[in-house]
Amino acid sequence: MANEPTNNVEFEQKMDLYMTPISATSKKFQKSHYTIGLDLLTTVALAACGGGDSSSSTAPTLNLNAAQKAYVTGGFSQSGEISGYCEGSKIQEFTPTVSGESLAGLPALIANETEKDTLVDPTPFCSAFYNSNAGQPDGIEKIYWDPATIGLMTDGSNPPNYVYSDLQSFPTSVTVGSKGTASTYINYFGGPEPVTKGALTWSIEADSPTTLTWITVDTATMIATNELAYTSTTRYRLNADNTVTALDKVVDAKAAFTQGAGDLVIYEKY
Repeated sequence: MANEPTNNVEFEQKMDLYMTPISATSKKFQKSHYTIGLDLLTTVALAACGGGDSSSSTAPTLNLNAAQKAYVTGGFSQSGEISGYCEGSKIQEFTPTVSGESLAGLPALIANETEKDTLVDPTPFCSAFYNSNAGQPDGIEKIYWDPATIGLMTDGSNPPNYVYSDLQSFPTSVTVGSKGTASTYINYFGGPEPVTKGALTWSIEADSPTTLTWITVDTATMIATNELAYTSTTRYRLNADNTVTALDKVVDAKAAFTQGAGDLVIYEKY
């Protein structure tokens, strides 16, 4: 398919955390930086629409806004074991942010992301997916966060990669059943035409009497065919003291996106 992503597939991101969290995910596909996003991310990856259900009466109410901001600006790690279609381990670190500008000259909070991947008998897809930031100067990737929402922002590169829109801050009060949308995006993967489009969403589930499980999901579709490209789901523990603990990530990538590798699932345990 024309304009399919090649090596250094972007996510996370990223965060992954995207949402990295939300996960930056970093900007690569595996980070869905957001990485907080990402993903990760996701990255690695956010919306302020919150709510609750009847089960939330026994769960705490916590400040996701403060927790996510402290997590991103203070620097974080999403290191651990890789299993499923790819196997091995990763060491992924995000430095504390500093104030600066995006490549387009807009105000930004900037972090340096580094990653060292060690794989067991990797397939070509796994080698491209977990590539230890190959192609980045000194193996360091710059991650740009919007100062107002602490969400992943368009970095201003030309040709473009992720182009984000509708960025929303996390709510200051969440409990079981709270959910929202962090942002939407189009990803050009460094080419002239957009390849995927998607949304970075989040939700809150029960964990313990004093903590909550914060879940971020990066869902992307192929623009040319409207087929599902991938979902990247990252789980975090939201602690009572407004700290965040990354738990795990599941990447469910479809044949429309994997360039001959077929449908596949990758697990990361932090």
